[in-house]
Amino acid sequence: MLCETPFLPTLADLLRDGSGPGRFCLVGGAVRDAFLGRVSADFDFAAERDPTALARAFAVRTGGHWFWLDKSRCQSRVVAAGLTFDFAPWRAPTLAGDLAARDFTINAMAVDLAGLAAAALFDPLGGRRDLEAQLLRCCGPGVLADDPLRILKGIRHAVQLGLTVEADTLVAMSAAADSLPLCAPERVRLEIWRILASAEIDRGLLLLAECGAGKVLFGDRFTAVLPGIRAALHRAGAFFAALLAKDESVAGYLHAPVEAGLNRLVLLCWCRLLGSIDPLLPLSLARRWRFGRAALSRIAALVEIPGHFRQELAMLPRRPRAIALWARQFGADPVDLLLMAGLLDESASRVAADRLMPFLDELCKLPDTARIPPLVDGRWLESELGVSGTGIAGLQATLRQLEISGRIASVEEARSYLLENHPKKG
Repeated sequence: MLCETPFLPTLADLLRDGSGPGRFCLVGGAVRDAFLGRVSADFDFAAERDPTALARAFAVRTGGHWFWLDKSRCQSRVVAAGLTFDFAPWRAPTLAGDLAARDFTINAMAVDLAGLAAAALFDPLGGRRDLEAQLLRCCGPGVLADDPLRILKGIRHAVQLGLTVEADTLVAMSAAADSLPLCAPERVRLEIWRILASAEIDRGLLLLAECGAGKVLFGDRFTAVLPGIRAALHRAGAFFAALLAKDESVAGYLHAPVEAGLNRLVLLCWCRLLGSIDPLLPLSLARRWRFGRAALSRIAALVEIPGHFRQELAMLPRRPRAIALWARQFGADPVDLLLMAGLLDESASRVAADRLMPFLDELCKLPDTARIPPLVDGRWLESELGVSGTGIAGLQATLRQLEISGRIASVEEARSYLLENHPKKG
């Protein structure tokens, strides 16, 4: 299977000229995924000596882009055809030492590219045995203390691959959890997003609580309110499933990107999860973890909406512009706000989905829900009614409210209303 991986034979060919970086191996997740029959998009290589020249030659051969990750450590990356290839020298004098310094045994297997066709496995820590036993085990007692982010990475592996965390590894996770705030926020948030995106999110929450990481990251109340968090996210999962059962195209809404690594589904789960702990936590923690500007503005809108917004939604006319304009009153993305309304609906999931789907169907008729042009532009208002400046803005605001209430629905109706109620000045 590894022989069929794009570009690996190319690397093997480059190594045959004898001027390579010594022993050169594919390591980590790609080896693990090959045994699981999973397709990898990221490949890590460990070399006996500096592999930079090989990485550059590989980029030229594949038409990829080469750049440094850490020049001082001779670590570089090649991106080619949407795949990522990382090159680094061993972090120890031997390959066995390099593998022992990695995080989990399932990620500490290596295949020498010089013998790629034979796919000879080097597995000094028993990673393949653990993988077959569906066990997550640390490579050594200090690897989590060396990089506490590995706690979250381990939980992600457990929920994505269906692994049981070995008892000593869980103890090590608990011992290192207090050091998680020392990790870069960008790395922490990405791992949490991946856990929230998992189909086994409930198990991820239980592991976060069991090792103490949830309390460290989300506050002292995390464990106490965990039953409520789990119930809210279970409700969210059932609601999204009900929507998808009605219309598979809803997946396009749910998986629409907000920023790199974050889509709308995870953003909504973030708001529900942390809002169950503290209504202010989704936004405050997003700021602390340095979410992007777009994500911050969307979270801010969702956590600040008034409690009566669901009642207002039920009274809206079934027109796409009216729905979008109504949502924009709260500063919210219209789809975000509709889906949040469904999440907060206490009815059965199928009933909530039935109520919401007509509004989503209407929104899809708009080419852009973020920019809704006024029914009547400023030039018409100035020429026909003699208004300008703030007067134009005021009349357009009036028209928006009339659209939201259903009293007008077209340019003609808007102009008729204005001519009748706001005769030309002068």
